[in-house]
Amino acid sequence: MNNYIKNMVLILSLIGNLSIVYVAYKAIGYRSHINYFLDKYTNVVNEFSGRSYYDLENRKVLSSITRDNSIVLFGTQVTEKWKIEDTSGTFVFINRGLPHQRLAGFLLRFKPDVIDLKPACVIIEVSSYNFRPQHSVKEIQDYVSMMAELSKYNGIKPILTTVIPLREDAQDSLNNYEDYVYYPVIDSLQYYNKWLKNYVAQNDFILIDFNELLSDQNGFLSVGYSSGLIDLNEKGYEVISEYTLSILNKELTKSKK
Repeated sequence: MNNYIKNMVLILSLIGNLSIVYVAYKAIGYRSHINYFLDKYTNVVNEFSGRSYYDLENRKVLSSITRDNSIVLFGTQVTEKWKIEDTSGTFVFINRGLPHQRLAGFLLRFKPDVIDLKPACVIIEVSSYNFRPQHSVKEIQDYVSMMAELSKYNGIKPILTTVIPLREDAQDSLNNYEDYVYYPVIDSLQYYNKWLKNYVAQNDFILIDFNELLSDQNGFLSVGYSSGLIDLNEKGYEVISEYTLSILNKELTKSKK
């Protein structure tokens, strides 16, 4: 009888130990899966938002003396290729353009690429790339107004730009993209630009009207200013740089008086 009890205790002990080993094994497996999906999620967020794209450059800016006349250029490929310079030395430009990014990504990287750098101003450029059938103009308006309000709250003057129009021959290419139904992009751009002008006026923000500068008589991107269906050539960048500097000198000088 005693041997029977001992054997039973031994068997139960073995079962208990095996159970502990099994639970530990499963826990390791679950943890591995959780870490895998967490890594995937982190990677997707970082890739989508580009939060680490300018990490090294941001560290350099943060380690230097912050200047009251620094201006962040925040936008997509149009901004990334924008080599605006102020020969008078009045303004220092920090370029934070990221090609082909949607506005949701803008918002995710707005803190490291704008707010943390503590510039005097931020110029926010919205690309026509964002205007698609699956995104309402209202959604785009909300993203832009959120960035403007975040800037204002953090003591950064927001400068908003109207959307650069498409070249006239771009419409057919966009409509055939991924078999989308017909979507008149130019109409949405005009609607958004009209809203933006009213929004800027109501909130006493600064506006840079890219659309007015670069449009032809039909409201499309002038061929003389374009290097592609939606991109600017050297002349186009000269035009927006000259106009932007004139706006900055006028508006920022006025605000200091």
